[in-house]
Amino acid sequence: MNTSLRVLSLCCGAALMTASFASQAEVTLLKADPQAGDPLSRLTFQVGGSIRPQVNHQTGGKDSSYKRDGFDGGTRFRFSTDYALFDDVSWINYYELGVNIPKLFDWDHHYAENAHNTTRRQLYTGLKSATWGQLTFGQQNSVYYDVVGAKTDIWDYDMLGQAPGNGINGDYDGSYRSRQMLKYKNSFGDADVYASYLFDDNNYLPGDGLRYKRKGGGSLGVDYHITSDLTLGAAWNYTRATMRNPGNGESKDYNQNLLGTALSWKPGNWTFSAGGGWYQNFLLTKNHDVNDYFAGDAWGVEYYAGYKFPIQQYAVKAIQPYFMGDRLEYVNGRQYQRIDNGLGVTLFLDYGFRVDYEHVFTSSTDNQGDMNVVRLRYDF
Repeated sequence: MNTSLRVLSLCCGAALMTASFASQAEVTLLKADPQAGDPLSRLTFQVGGSIRPQVNHQTGGKDSSYKRDGFDGGTRFRFSTDYALFDDVSWINYYELGVNIPKLFDWDHHYAENAHNTTRRQLYTGLKSATWGQLTFGQQNSVYYDVVGAKTDIWDYDMLGQAPGNGINGDYDGSYRSRQMLKYKNSFGDADVYASYLFDDNNYLPGDGLRYKRKGGGSLGVDYHITSDLTLGAAWNYTRATMRNPGNGESKDYNQNLLGTALSWKPGNWTFSAGGGWYQNFLLTKNHDVNDYFAGDAWGVEYYAGYKFPIQQYAVKAIQPYFMGDRLEYVNGRQYQRIDNGLGVTLFLDYGFRVDYEHVFTSSTDNQGDMNVVRLRYDF
């Protein structure tokens, strides 16, 4: 309980410090201005965050979970430092803490049974140079997510057709916020080049009596800026993993591959994005057998189109209606297909507030109902 109170105090303190500043941007509490004999003058310290209460209402009576009563849709707090070591080299650190506010206050029926008060979303350290690029180690966004996934991760009920978030666990399998990862990034002309190495990680327990262990891996990616508002990305991610059944000693090695590409185009007030990928030995078959745990091949696509109307009246800064959708299909290993298409609207309000509403029409093998999503979001 004392730990929870300390975390809450830290989060509330950060929110109060930043509430009066401009929204949707990191707030600089310390800015580097190197002075001889003053080590602290080389430090830049920034904070930011987002509070996200949300309601998901699925039609057809198939969902009676806590999400219908309201839940935390991804509240997080960010802390970053940049310490100038030399003229062109700095030491950087980043920490992103996820906070489940209903669980923190024990609000029954507003969080999952196994939910934690806080989760570590990202934590990494490294070196940055304008000449040599950036090298970081720790838990951080994967190359695949940076180059492919992030381009369509821009509405609320998304990431249903892309690899990050659809594997056994994106923190462990290298697809999303990868643990124990060494990542390099540098720019060459109009191209941003990425590479990473995934180290051996701890066992992950999916809750079915089996054990998943990442034994290594790596990824490559490139973002090519065709114009200032048009970017094309492509990435490949490889993970070497083992599924093991401690009950009978059976185990099987898997070579998991992700290959994807995505396009982001933002001409004027328009936003268009589309992406897709091929997933090998990555999606789950739903069979709790080490020899048949992952589907051999599957693919998915996501797409989005929206236009932002500036308003600047009655506390409304802008209104953005949009169309979005996705498709996920197994080629072998499981007979499953899911198609989502929907309409949404975002109201951008003063002081960093925004309201999102989405209605998504779903057609799936398991007869999932349509979804209504309402989210209030405060960014600081």
